Amino acid sequence: MKTILTAIAILATWATQAQVTRRVIAEHFTNSYCSVCASRNPGFFTNLHNYPNVLHIAYYPSSPYAACPLNQHNKPEADARTNYYGVYGGTPRLVIEGAVISASASYTDPSLFTSVLGQTSAFALTVSISATSATTGSVTTVVKKVASSTLTNVNIYGAIVEDTLFFNAANGENVHYNVFRKSLWPTLPYSITAPAAVGDSVILTQSFTIHSAWNVARTSAVVMLQDAGKAVLQAEKSGRLASTANVPLHQKCATIFPNPASNTLLVQDLPMGLYRAIVTDIAGKKVIDTYISHTLDIASLGSGTWYLRLSGPDTDRSFVFVKE
Repeated sequence: MKTILTAIAILATWATQAQVTRRVIAEHFTNSYCSVCASRNPGFFTNLHNYPNVLHIAYYPSSPYAACPLNQHNKPEADARTNYYGVYGGTPRLVIEGAVISASASYTDPSLFTSVLGQTSAFALTVSISATSATTGSVTTVVKKVASSTLTNVNIYGAIVEDTLFFNAANGENVHYNVFRKSLWPTLPYSITAPAAVGDSVILTQSFTIHSAWNVARTSAVVMLQDAGKAVLQAEKSGRLASTANVPLHQKCATIFPNPASNTLLVQDLPMGLYRAIVTDIAGKKVIDTYISHTLDIASLGSGTWYLRLSGPDTDRSFVFVKE
């Protein structure tokens, strides 16, 4: 019996400290006036599209072609990210998992991705995006420590991207993928204190302005964690902003209080009515499925981060909250 109990204890410890798969991200520096980009990008995108779980952001720096309209949309922040990796001055360039790829590398080589797929991380990310008004939005990122790590500080970077932009560029390209629109944090890098213990989480919420040039039906947030050497620890992408950008104002203004909460969660600024409340854990497992008006009993939940989806007449909202 003692042996069985010991085995159970070991398995329980392992289950709470299991690393998760690290999502690969490719940061791509290109320019709509760059003829070399026009010749190399199609092969790169064909290669990339063979790995649908790989995330991608395309930045448009001001050098060597400052006339690029996609650069002019947000020159300072695009250039800042380019300078962060020390690749300013030439396009196209690739950075995969925080590592700068040689300018002479073949962009059609599958090993760009296969060499880094399947690696694991001590951190998990959850990213959600919502509209808070007709012209503003908010991104909430949950950083969870799922296994032992010696890191006490990590760098976080987030970007608003438009997944497909149809634009007849000077270099002949007419479809542009995952176009960088805005940084979520203005400084690079932005350092945060990592969660201290396995199972702990850090929650960051960042507001942004929705630009009239964006197609919100194609707009999402991409967030990544990096160490001091710029290596990517984890990356994740939100759903599209469109699912919340065109809902009635009362839905956009809905809030939950308090957060963190102990036993009861209040949903504020919604009309009177009955709403379905579904609470899931970080893995998506449903733990509460009930109907409420404005008050949700969370006494049965354990301490940690939880996700609430609230739906009802003309309402479909998602929230992140912490149970103390």
